[in-house]
Amino acid sequence: MHDINWRLLALSAVLAVTAIFQMGYTNAYPNTAIGSFRLFMNESAEEPMTMSKSEFEWAWSAMLAVYFIGFATGSIISASVADRIGRKWTLFLGTCGSLLSAIIALFAIILKMSTMFGFSRLVMSLSAAISMNGLILLFQESSPIHMKGLISFNAEMAFVVTNLIGGLFGMQAILGQNLVGLIAVSIIPSSVACFLSAFLKESPKYLFLKKNDATEAGRALRFYQNIKDEEEKLNVLNDLKLEREEMQNQRTGSIFDIMSNQPVRRGFLLGFATMQLTASVWPVIFYSTDFLMEAGFSYELSESVSTGMLFLSTLSTIAGMFIVEKFSRKWLLIGTAIVNVLAILGFAMSAILSEYWSPIAYGCIVCLILHGASYSVAMGPIAWFITSELVPINFRATSQSLVLGLNHTVALILAFLTFPLYKTIGPVTLVIFFVIPGAVCILMLILYLPETKDKHINEIVEQLKDSKARRKQSRAEENEESYGMNKLG
Repeated sequence: MHDINWRLLALSAVLAVTAIFQMGYTNAYPNTAIGSFRLFMNESAEEPMTMSKSEFEWAWSAMLAVYFIGFATGSIISASVADRIGRKWTLFLGTCGSLLSAIIALFAIILKMSTMFGFSRLVMSLSAAISMNGLILLFQESSPIHMKGLISFNAEMAFVVTNLIGGLFGMQAILGQNLVGLIAVSIIPSSVACFLSAFLKESPKYLFLKKNDATEAGRALRFYQNIKDEEEKLNVLNDLKLEREEMQNQRTGSIFDIMSNQPVRRGFLLGFATMQLTASVWPVIFYSTDFLMEAGFSYELSESVSTGMLFLSTLSTIAGMFIVEKFSRKWLLIGTAIVNVLAILGFAMSAILSEYWSPIAYGCIVCLILHGASYSVAMGPIAWFITSELVPINFRATSQSLVLGLNHTVALILAFLTFPLYKTIGPVTLVIFFVIPGAVCILMLILYLPETKDKHINEIVEQLKDSKARRKQSRAEENEESYGMNKLG
């Protein structure tokens, strides 16, 4: 049984909450403060007007969907940024951008400029992607193997906690009617994140494998893992040497290299399939209050249920932190994904059948809570870091950023279309967009996802090889051994 490094756990938790604050907070308060934002959109038009219900639905969907454009773009560029300037400074750059976005949003509300508010969401999402990639890479590469899953849960914990704070503060009884105060609050954690990230050490793996600096890598190991014993430090560095030797037999990690390397390609595709399972969380975060009102519930109850769902999701994430290192990573992910997809299906069916028998609408509330809990306890957190566990370090930054970029490009389309189509054709929209694709992704994971818990990357890559690749490698090793025997003979 390995000891938990509580200092590292606390450091990663504080950085996760402050660095990701804008991402979670600003995507949750529009759900509960939707009435105030409807007023803001009407008042900020060039000529003040009252939008029709349909006009507001499309305009509001577009405003929220801006997030995905920025996040997809930020995810794609963050790979080269992380490899060029390092994981630490990538995180710092992202947190500074998040702080800037909060200031722009504040002035947009004060000046009643909806276009400026949309621009602030673009800056926020671009910065959030850079922060998230930097954070995941930094702590995945700085944590001991037995704590990788636990540490990586902090990113999802931060996302859920900041969702909860955003949902709470957006309620009419708190700051929902004071948009200036609602947005000003977010400046504080972003400022803290900028300050803290500037004083971090670079990832020991990045220093050793990318910069060939064993001295600084040793100092980073002491900073993150509190390794003071020279023998223990040398053992860790020797493991990194083996990984570097493996890297030297591979290419540099471009998109072409990812696609042409069979086990890396499979790891990348499995990471993408896992992230696609999380796509349904965005309509829930953005529109759950409105969806519940469509099912016949009052605004007050819908608002309370949406916020309560975020609270239960937070508790689920805390529970997930205790079980992630105790159970199989693969089957924990698949099990919660099945529950999550069934919850979306149950929500859609309850909403449809409630038109014929109104009490069944309460099934929507049950399924909404089940969806949030299954996402937060394992599926969501694992999805954010599984790609970095499936591919070697020279492919890691590019793979991670491409997975997030592609995922948010798809989410952009789905989030933009879900709200207006839900109003037009009804809850069957959720089945088409999330249930059917989710079932396909789960099947892929069942068939091909290897176990990653407590596994070295070389073991994982070996499991990702298909039978043909294994036979080819086996023949090559046999030929090499035969050649050596003949030479000796």
